[in-house]
Amino acid sequence: MKKRLLLSAILLPVMVSCEHSGRIIDPLPPPVVFVEPSAPASPRPAPTPPAPRSVRPIRGATIVVDPGHGGKDTGALGRGGMNEKEIVLSVGLQVARQLEARGATVITTRTTDRFIELSDRAAIAQRSRADLFVSIHADAAPNNHNASGFSVHIYNRASLQSQKAAYAILNAVKRAGIETRGIYRGNFYVLREHSRPAVLIECGFLTNAGDRRLLNDPAHRQRLASLIVEGIADYFGQ
Repeated sequence: MKKRLLLSAILLPVMVSCEHSGRIIDPLPPPVVFVEPSAPASPRPAPTPPAPRSVRPIRGATIVVDPGHGGKDTGALGRGGMNEKEIVLSVGLQVARQLEARGATVITTRTTDRFIELSDRAAIAQRSRADLFVSIHADAAPNNHNASGFSVHIYNRASLQSQKAAYAILNAVKRAGIETRGIYRGNFYVLREHSRPAVLIECGFLTNAGDRRLLNDPAHRQRLASLIVEGIADYFGQ
């Protein structure tokens, strides 16, 4: 007789940031069924690696890319002089270039180290009638250096389109094997003060040694930008 064992697990990570009031839980994966063979199994061939995903174009979409902070506002700080404003500008500019290469119309709130008011960032999203506003940040948890991972944030009363964009971006990063924390609702000004679909991305924690080491690596920042763009392409391809 074959015996079957059904396993399922639910992982509920805890968010440490102060402004988030809730979390969208990822849908559960399908059940995994293990079957105990009655006879020794023959050796299996090595699994074939998945085929690379085709580059999906993004045409006809206007996307605002918003590298957070800048100028007098350094954002989060990490050891060794690392600061958020430089990290997110590097990622944001790469996201913008890759989106343009796929055919999107891209508006970048800043391309240099300059300060921009939150109200001006939100106004750009509204004025341009953006199909998606993407604000890029890096996180910090000074009282919990173990906090780590990539997360996506949406407004407390986010539209369905904002939720879909958040899921698409998070899933693209998760598929690549990068640690993800989930999707969170919050009251961020740049998500609240306009009517366009919008997400805010936290690329990792500058207060965590592992995340800090990754974010200080140009190759990782480029990979992260590519995955964010892949998620945006998935969203527009739905």
